[in-house]
Amino acid sequence: MKLDRPTILVVDDDADARLVMRAALRKAGYDVREAVGGSDALLQMRDEPCDMVMLDVEMPDIGGLEVCMALRASAGSLLPIVMVTGLDDLQSVEAAYVSGATDFISKPVNWALLGHRVRYLFRSAQAMQDLRAAESRNAAVLNAIPDLLFEVDIDGRYIDYRAPRAELLLSTPDVFIGRTVGEILPHAAAKIYMTALHTAFGSGSCSGLQYELPLAKGSSWFELSVSRKAVDSGQKPRFIVLSREITERKRAEAKIAQLAYYDSLTGLPNRQSFVERVNREIARTGESGGRLALLFMDLDGFKTVNDTMGHAAGDLLLQSVAIRISDGLRPSDLLSRPMSIDHPNGEDIELARLGGDEFTALVLGIERPEDAAVVAQRVVSMMRKPFSIDGHDVTVTTSIGIATYPDDGEEAGMLLRHADTAMYYAKQSGRDNSQSYKPSFTRDLVHRFELDGSMRTALKQEEFHLVYQPQIDVASGCIRSVEALIRWTHPTMGLITPLEFIPRAEKNGLIDEISQWVLKTACAQAFEWQRAGTPVTVAVNLSPIQFRKASLQQSIKEELARSGLAPGLLELEVTESALLENSDATGAVLQNLNDAGIRIALDDFGTGYSSLSYLTRMPIDHIKIDKYFIDGMMREKESYAIIGAILAMARSLGMCVTAEGVETREQADALTGMGCDRLQGYYFSRPVAAAEIAPLLARQWKLSSVTEDA
Repeated sequence: MKLDRPTILVVDDDADARLVMRAALRKAGYDVREAVGGSDALLQMRDEPCDMVMLDVEMPDIGGLEVCMALRASAGSLLPIVMVTGLDDLQSVEAAYVSGATDFISKPVNWALLGHRVRYLFRSAQAMQDLRAAESRNAAVLNAIPDLLFEVDIDGRYIDYRAPRAELLLSTPDVFIGRTVGEILPHAAAKIYMTALHTAFGSGSCSGLQYELPLAKGSSWFELSVSRKAVDSGQKPRFIVLSREITERKRAEAKIAQLAYYDSLTGLPNRQSFVERVNREIARTGESGGRLALLFMDLDGFKTVNDTMGHAAGDLLLQSVAIRISDGLRPSDLLSRPMSIDHPNGEDIELARLGGDEFTALVLGIERPEDAAVVAQRVVSMMRKPFSIDGHDVTVTTSIGIATYPDDGEEAGMLLRHADTAMYYAKQSGRDNSQSYKPSFTRDLVHRFELDGSMRTALKQEEFHLVYQPQIDVASGCIRSVEALIRWTHPTMGLITPLEFIPRAEKNGLIDEISQWVLKTACAQAFEWQRAGTPVTVAVNLSPIQFRKASLQQSIKEELARSGLAPGLLELEVTESALLENSDATGAVLQNLNDAGIRIALDDFGTGYSSLSYLTRMPIDHIKIDKYFIDGMMREKESYAIIGAILAMARSLGMCVTAEGVETREQADALTGMGCDRLQGYYFSRPVAAAEIAPLLARQWKLSSVTEDA
């Protein structure tokens, strides 16, 4: 419809009537076309429709009522059609409306009012057209919404509905229309529904409440959005309720929660879930004045299974461990394990895994810390039984740390830290055991942490220094070699022994840097003795960790060349544990170094995994008998016999033997008599600074009587 200047078709067989009508309408601001009869009107409307038709009732070819019906059928209900008639009886008026007329004007026409009448008709038609468009838009919007729509009153009585998906209805409309939600929905759902209505009554709207319905297609979840509807005065409050199915969303949320709170491998709650549960139990236990304990479990030997059998076997082992640990706990012990594992009184036991091969358990309702130790020991004992993994019997044990509330902490994070610290001490105590937390554990841990931090700056601050302990050649009674030993003088802690800081260096990765400094310093000092005409072999200890680096042999050769020291004056001491770890690769490194003229010594012989095969396969020049046997040789026949056997074996293999830890004349006499090649220990000299070695080089010991000549 052209609202700026609409066009009106005037249909009348009377030319004078058309002329007057045209003049009046043009004066009112409308364009006018004329039709001489009904047939002409239909043709013009077909070819070029107008915005309104002024139609005479009585025409010779086709009557106005018949033309009106034809136009209404072709143009639709929105075209304004005005019947102009001289008949004003009720029957004629009804006939006009029945035929589809929008309005009628009686003859004679009041020409002064005609323009106003037509204008209001156009306004009415435009309003109707706008209403139809709005209804069309609303219908499109509603059709695009897959949700259920209901109109209900304040009592929850269903008044009307719209259901694009009938399968989402709990019952058919003939059942629920006129009845209340309390009569139709399950009690829990009806209660939530009514809560939403009362909230909307007070605030105008309510959204977000959810409920579950048992539909024919299965259990389904819905979310409500409720708006209060305007009603006439005296009517009960009414509401428009949108009920949206959110079943898939709930499933997705459940899946996200599963991923967020549960371990995907074992189904056990993860760290986050376990911590939240522990804090809830702490709150309950705190109110009652009770106790609880947290067990922190770590598998011993799990890495070996992963490395030898593969990660798939490791995963199977972790799943089996989760089940077995659950069987080792009483029903009121809360274990990190999945709810899917069958267990009596399963609702009292939560299944959870912290990560890797770490598990935790929460022991509830204990009276004394010792009660938790009993539970821990039960788990330790049960874990010793082999697991069947891919047809193989696999044995792993567990080390457990125990922390109790409120003695060792008042929140989950602190209890976990203390239980973890206690577990570390269980590992240090030989594994396959449990340890209860003690405050001294944390002090030791803090000390180790401070030690690690200080060690990183010790090299730069020149806090390390070397001392040298002489090794006496029995045949000559003179010093032919020394062992280089590292010492650390800390600015505040004082002297720190290698037994304390070397294991830490091996764990924190600083051992390579420290060992390189030792090698560099020892080679430089040995070169000074070589240049002074008093060549002395210097022995330097190698850590097993160093053999893991492919650059080890190259760095040793480079340092030797840089210092100018003759290769034969450098001896590298290795332990049996170093030979055990990747023995083929270690043997190749040692052979390469030995071929370069560097001597190889086996340190602490007899205390580790002593094996003749290593002595025959490895390029070993020198064996050092551990101090343990020297200490016991004068009072234990076994130690004496072992020393004799080592010496006999070494002679048959052409190896030199040094006895470590010689502290008495008796020991020196006995070892000399047994044919030991070198002696080392406090009886001859403590480890001393390099400057003190030169005077000792001039000394000679008469070892047959263990007397000293200057």
